[in-house]
Amino acid sequence: MELVTEAGAETTRALFTRGFVGLMPLWTGAIPVGIAYAVAARGAGLSFFQTELMSLTVFSAAAQLSAVALLASGSPILIVMLTALSLNLQLFLLGLTAARTERAPRRRRLMTAYFLTDGAFAVAVAGGRIRLPILLGAGVSMFGSWNVGTLIGASAGAILPDLAPAGIDFVAPLTFLAVLVPLVKSRPALLTVLVAALSALVLKQVAPDLTVLGAGFVGSVAGAWASSRGTRERAAPVTYDGAPM
Repeated sequence: MELVTEAGAETTRALFTRGFVGLMPLWTGAIPVGIAYAVAARGAGLSFFQTELMSLTVFSAAAQLSAVALLASGSPILIVMLTALSLNLQLFLLGLTAARTERAPRRRRLMTAYFLTDGAFAVAVAGGRIRLPILLGAGVSMFGSWNVGTLIGASAGAILPDLAPAGIDFVAPLTFLAVLVPLVKSRPALLTVLVAALSALVLKQVAPDLTVLGAGFVGSVAGAWASSRGTRERAAPVTYDGAPM
């Protein structure tokens, strides 16, 4: 028996399908980046099983590409783990937002959390209020395409040409920029981006292993400071002729 949404217009299956199909345009980025990740992982010394396991469990392009790059450069495993964790911290906030918009059984919420990504969240909010079936469908869609790319890269990496000259390793940064730019709608957000970018450029030269963690931390501090300052200015009492209102 199909579950019906509050509006009574669409079943859970229909909403799931909408999310799944809505994310399909992003396959054109997910599959090539998944291939590039797998090729890089095998080149860094990971086995076929390890390469696949990371995509099945971590399921994060940014975290996996960063982890592989750090492993290839000989960075300490603690730095690798902290970097991967920091690149996924935003999912905690996205999960909180999704959980507050719709009640659902714990099993469905846990399943949705497992498949949650930035892209899936963007698809879910595109229609207005977040609906967990749409979010889950979009997440499963991304999960499938990402792991298809990983499987291709891990299986055929030895016979594939070097993908770097084709710019395939630049797809991920472009994807993140496409997600980031629409979110920069305020001065604190702009300051956060600029400070993080400048910090990354500096840290890349002086402490490469700490580039992601350091830039993220410094940018966040700058954004929090700007946001709190703006809040204080808005909350300050307005005076006329020197007399507080």
